[in-house]
Amino acid sequence: MTGEIVLRPATPADAKALAYLWMVTFPDKFGPVLGEQGEQILYDWFCLSQRHIETTTLLEVDGLAVGFIVLETASAPQVDSGRWLWHALQLHNGIFGALRSFMMMILLDHDYQPGQNEVYIELLGVDPAWRGRGFGRQLIAHAEATAWAEQVGQLTLNVVCDNGPAIALYRKLSFEVAGEYQSKILKWLTGHSGYYKMVKRLTIDDGNPRSDAGREFRNEDCHNSY
Repeated sequence: MTGEIVLRPATPADAKALAYLWMVTFPDKFGPVLGEQGEQILYDWFCLSQRHIETTTLLEVDGLAVGFIVLETASAPQVDSGRWLWHALQLHNGIFGALRSFMMMILLDHDYQPGQNEVYIELLGVDPAWRGRGFGRQLIAHAEATAWAEQVGQLTLNVVCDNGPAIALYRKLSFEVAGEYQSKILKWLTGHSGYYKMVKRLTIDDGNPRSDAGREFRNEDCHNSY
């Protein structure tokens, strides 16, 4: 049985919980790049740079953080220069290890700049132990509410092509594939051959954005980052 569910903005005090969630939901990305100390590196990064904290919403069950979503909007804080990630890497990996991880992260990350009429879902994840309970759907519903508050008409995300459960859920929530991108670098670093860009266009109906995210879909909760 699921307890009390709360969605709330992340705070600096959530750095440890977020570091854990990033690692457990994206082991295929952060494991190869950051190594065994990945969780501690992410924690130090979040403590040094508040940018990801400021764009994250946590989903809690009885006070326990089990999911999160990172949203990029035209009004959101801009991506930092990378100096704080570099500093966090140096604390644990030394100069040469830090350089290797830093370059790998640059190769993987997309500096996506959302347009004036869209909200970009940069990251979305649910702890594997808590999947299958509709939390991914609730996080998408939050993204739609943010789009409504920002008065924009589109949600955009990237998801690796072989993440079948996530793609199926997004399709049920009216996302459509807007492009497919192959990447030898992505394949080399993570094993994923490429990713889809998926888009959901929102319309206004009686003062509210049209949304399928409120339906009771109980598929495997999704996660995406590419």
